[in-house]
Amino acid sequence: MLTTEAPEGGMPAWAVINNRGNRKQEEGDLDGAIADFTEAMKLAPGEHAPIYNRGNARSLGGDVHGALDDYTTAIEMAPEFAPAWQRRGLTKQRHGDLAGAIADLDEAIRLAPDEPSAYGERAALRALRADFAGAVEDCERALAMAPPDWHHRPNTQHLLDTIRKAAGNQRTGTMEGKKEGTKGRKGAKSAKAAKVEEAPQTARTVVEEVLGASGFSFALAEDESGYIDYLAAVGQGIVESFAVRLAEELERVVVYVMFEPKAKKELRAELAEFITRANFGMGDGNFEMDFDDGSVRFKVALDYTDEPLSALLVRNMIFDAMDTTEVYADALARVIAGKAKAKTAVRAAEKAAMESGAL
Repeated sequence: MLTTEAPEGGMPAWAVINNRGNRKQEEGDLDGAIADFTEAMKLAPGEHAPIYNRGNARSLGGDVHGALDDYTTAIEMAPEFAPAWQRRGLTKQRHGDLAGAIADLDEAIRLAPDEPSAYGERAALRALRADFAGAVEDCERALAMAPPDWHHRPNTQHLLDTIRKAAGNQRTGTMEGKKEGTKGRKGAKSAKAAKVEEAPQTARTVVEEVLGASGFSFALAEDESGYIDYLAAVGQGIVESFAVRLAEELERVVVYVMFEPKAKKELRAELAEFITRANFGMGDGNFEMDFDDGSVRFKVALDYTDEPLSALLVRNMIFDAMDTTEVYADALARVIAGKAKAKTAVRAAEKAAMESGAL
């Protein structure tokens, strides 16, 4: 939050109202805070503080689009104001725009290189994109520069430890069983999943126990908006990692499978055709590509509103995502490498999958 005082003669009216909005936000009156920040903006249209603060209040209230708009306007008004870049990056993360989020945090760090929280936040994002070396580097820098009583220190240290475990993990145990085919996988929704479901649990504990039962170490990152991201390394072929994003308040869970390497710029149009052809007629989930950097991922989402999230559902999502990506992974790798055309690659992948019973 910002407090701007006049050089002489006390605070101007807009700053008084802006600070009143800050107090209301601290007390939990987000609607009152937003109203005050909006009023302060009208009184001082050239000041970035009220609109930045309104973005924070909107973010806390779940208005992601409104927060993104406010942070963008604050950046346009004050390009050197690092907190707006940092906050906008976190907001982009909530949209699933990890590349955009990292770019904003890069700028925040450039403008304020001594701010440890920006490094910690970028570390979590880098981990989600399977950039384990970058994530570890950011955690170490944050821990080295932060004071001993830094309130994010325990979480950052935990993130560092779990990222290191995830980076060295290989695909093992239950997940290996999926190679026997879809029928075998569905028949094996097994004692481990049933055991997790024996007693009512929170969505968070369900996800964590399913990941543990499947033999994965995972990195965990959560933000003040209530999103919890779990990253598990796969490290097998083109599939580098998968992530589970949980929003308990929204009662929504998403599984992402991430691929490496990224497609070169000149190959992204061909890759887009591949993704479009693969997605057409797909029963659940979809591939998606970031046109800016050529990264690809597969996504499966579930809205469990008014229903308890079960271990079986989470496990099904992970296996379904892995099964689908296994069908297309080799073909996708050839297109990314420029060694195959989209139409031919998709047809060959789907034909092979149908012959093997995977489709």
